[in-house]
Amino acid sequence: MSQTFIRQKAYSTVMYVLNSTLSERKYPDILIGGIFKKEDFSTSEKATVNEFVYGILRHLTKLDYIIQHASSAVISGLDMNIINILRICTYQAVFTESSPARTVNNAVALSVHFEKFSGFIKRTVEAIIRNKDAVAFPDKENAQVEYISIYHSHPVWIVEKWLKELGNINDVEALCRANNTVPPLLIRANPLKTSRASLQKVMHDGGYPSSPAIFSPFGLVVSKKEGIFRTDEFSKGLFEVQDEGSQLITLLTGAAPEETVIDTCAGNGGKTLFISGMMNNKGTLIAFETHSGKLGNLRRRAERAGATNIKTVDIEGLQEYRGRADCVFIDAPCSGMGVFRRNPDAKWRLTARDISELAAKQKEIIRQYSELVKPGGRLVYATCTISREENEEVVKAFLEENKDFSVIPPTRTNSDLFGRFIGEDGFFRSLPHVHEMDGFFGAVMMREL
Repeated sequence: MSQTFIRQKAYSTVMYVLNSTLSERKYPDILIGGIFKKEDFSTSEKATVNEFVYGILRHLTKLDYIIQHASSAVISGLDMNIINILRICTYQAVFTESSPARTVNNAVALSVHFEKFSGFIKRTVEAIIRNKDAVAFPDKENAQVEYISIYHSHPVWIVEKWLKELGNINDVEALCRANNTVPPLLIRANPLKTSRASLQKVMHDGGYPSSPAIFSPFGLVVSKKEGIFRTDEFSKGLFEVQDEGSQLITLLTGAAPEETVIDTCAGNGGKTLFISGMMNNKGTLIAFETHSGKLGNLRRRAERAGATNIKTVDIEGLQEYRGRADCVFIDAPCSGMGVFRRNPDAKWRLTARDISELAAKQKEIIRQYSELVKPGGRLVYATCTISREENEEVVKAFLEENKDFSVIPPTRTNSDLFGRFIGEDGFFRSLPHVHEMDGFFGAVMMREL
């Protein structure tokens, strides 16, 4: 990490965001975005806030283990403010190149409002710095689940769930390790306005070098993030930020010009805009979203992108298309277990009950929206999770009750693109530790003529 001067204000912000995220279940990206709009931070300070907040959330259990096993601190009995000061300083000591003196000084500065604990905090941080490399973690061979849960910072129940579903402890460890990596920045060329090659050149000329995505023919991996939303290329609608897995899931729809396509869970419209590009602005693209604020975002983004074939509807308007859609795309609300790289706080707020409740909701959504598909049309069900209850089990339960639908392997339309993602059951799966992208699931089903 750079030794650029970072004001104490940045570390106090990290502490505030951690307290709000872990105690009040608020979302760190929203908190940080709001703070950066109101407060004046340098580029280095913004980078420090993001690195520390997301780094601590990614490695939370490991940090807590180090704190307790390198010192006499018992975390369970401490106030959240004190715990998070220790986490900040432990992260600084273990994951950055900061000197021991700077870490101790940071501990002293952060504890200025907690005078009663200032001596304890300083002694604890000094002990952590001395002993951090001698901490003995659970035995990897004889306590595999405990080791992965602590060393790679995932709740035990999630590790056990993935071991049951993946069936291999090495795969589970690789997945958890991958979830703690910082994801790359991927942008998607807007086919309505440019090509990937043209976008790559103009972005490079503007100081944003990139390389083509491995799989998506529209994706670019950009090496610089700062200020990308202030570029002319973004304001002109030449690209959107979209992970490669999300791009591939959108391509699963096979949307084509002149079709009638319905995006039933459009959200802020990232995938909707891509579908419009795939359709070359021809045909009808219906976007439905229950959250009015998100629909407003979608409309603004569509105007920037030049996507003119998108029509937003309410639930009554959606029913007018019953049995008329060539393709119905369901990007279902889910647990987000495939995007822990981007949202590490989700690991700590998610419960097994949440997954059961989501699966029940997903079964109702797929049943309801499947009625919009015309005979010979396609139903595409997708999630950004790797939980079987929300993926395979939802689709298989639907197919058992709806014999007029059957699975179509996407390799029929593009074997080169989808070949590495489709299993024997015909479902699409991307995994962070296998494909170096977010974890997505997709199923394409056709309604009989």
